Amino acid sequence: MSVTVVGSLNEDVLVRVRRLPGRGETVIGLDTVLAPGGKGANQAAAAGRLVPGVAMVGRVGADPAGDRQLAALTLAGVDVTHVDRAPEAPTGSATIPVEEDSGENLIVVVPGANAELQPWDAEVEPVRRAEVVLLQLEVPLATVAAAAAAATGIVVLTPAPPRPLSAELLARVDVLVPNEHELVQLTGAEPGERTAAELVQLARSLGPRTVVVTLGARGALLVPDGGPALLQAPPPVRAVDTTGAGDCFSGALAAALSGGAALPEAVGSAVTAAALSTTGPGARGALPDAAAVAALRPHLPAATAVG
Repeated sequence: MSVTVVGSLNEDVLVRVRRLPGRGETVIGLDTVLAPGGKGANQAAAAGRLVPGVAMVGRVGADPAGDRQLAALTLAGVDVTHVDRAPEAPTGSATIPVEEDSGENLIVVVPGANAELQPWDAEVEPVRRAEVVLLQLEVPLATVAAAAAAATGIVVLTPAPPRPLSAELLARVDVLVPNEHELVQLTGAEPGERTAAELVQLARSLGPRTVVVTLGARGALLVPDGGPALLQAPPPVRAVDTTGAGDCFSGALAAALSGGAALPEAVGSAVTAAALSTTGPGARGALPDAAAVAALRPHLPAATAVG
């Protein structure tokens, strides 16, 4: 098994609030917590908790926040040999208000050193030899494209934060993992609520590739490149904080695929891991290990065909 993640590392500032603010509104925070984050690092940590052989490619600042991010990834079993220091940029940061009762959140990211990750940083042996290369869009798009081009294994891309993607990059992606809002933006469709069948139609409009649409509390929608689409609901858990659940899903999906799991099995494992990740605070407060996922899998509902 081997997974290499090319992406962002941030320090998260979690702010607990009774309710999320609206536009132009001020609310009083209850407390703040510093935590490791960044979509790339969160995905790497999730995968590292589940399987051996996970590596991270990225940039942090030459600052205490960078030290903390490297230590947190190492603790999760991730090889950080290819995480370099950016001498003139701070480690990236994210401010995340989290609603106390629902666990819903808002996220504002300042890229910092992540913006310094260059295409040649991704053209390294851990990317070339990995069974799965996992990508997101919190680092420069040219670097994402370079990583996809260098990969020889399965390329998984989480298109977040959403931005226009070239046909050349999409052609190198084997599994695209947007949430439903990102899927709508990628396809240029009008915003609005959609049924699972309508989401399948949008996913298939992106061309002949596998798309896995994350749906939050509803689970995930697997739209394979050929064959019926499947809606996989999550197992029952008590959600405390949904921050990073999508990142956990992507990391767990990559981990399962690196072990040779078929797509429906991999999606089931990823939905289970993501559900468990919401039972603690922050993006990594409750990342499960393989034993926890295996223990909850018997409670996973059967997937249902869509369309």
